[in-house]
Amino acid sequence: MVSGRKPNLERRSQIARLHARGLTLTEIGRRLGVTRQAIHEVLVQLSRPLPRRSVPCAACFAPIVSAGALPTDAGQALCLRCLESCPQAAPSVRLKSFRLAAGLTKAELAQRTGVAPMTIHQYESGLREPRWRHLTPLVAVLGPGLVTLGLRPAN
Repeated sequence: MVSGRKPNLERRSQIARLHARGLTLTEIGRRLGVTRQAIHEVLVQLSRPLPRRSVPCAACFAPIVSAGALPTDAGQALCLRCLESCPQAAPSVRLKSFRLAAGLTKAELAQRTGVAPMTIHQYESGLREPRWRHLTPLVAVLGPGLVTLGLRPAN
């Protein structure tokens, strides 16, 4: 679980815009009510490349590169190529594979679909299967391949 305060994305974008206009760190800090050092730290963070996250496919062991990949997903997801050739894959594996292909974390998928994060976790763990009312928003976010490749709702 990630700890700490959520980043203020609006402030970060303000800092980037002001810096692009040529303002000094001190002037940006004065306008936003923070120190020059805080402005410098934000600009350093913005210049760092995002880390590449990946987990191996459970079938072919090819890396599944996804911003939503977590170490706990390793060995539990299939790449889309293997998923297409494996019609008997469990609904939990299908959902996790499509989530990773979309580059979403469980929390992001829950937020976009309006489904509780614990429900997404239970679907991906195989503890529950999606109901019709949850399947519709999942398909809206992850695409119709989720259903056409075999995910069926529970009654």
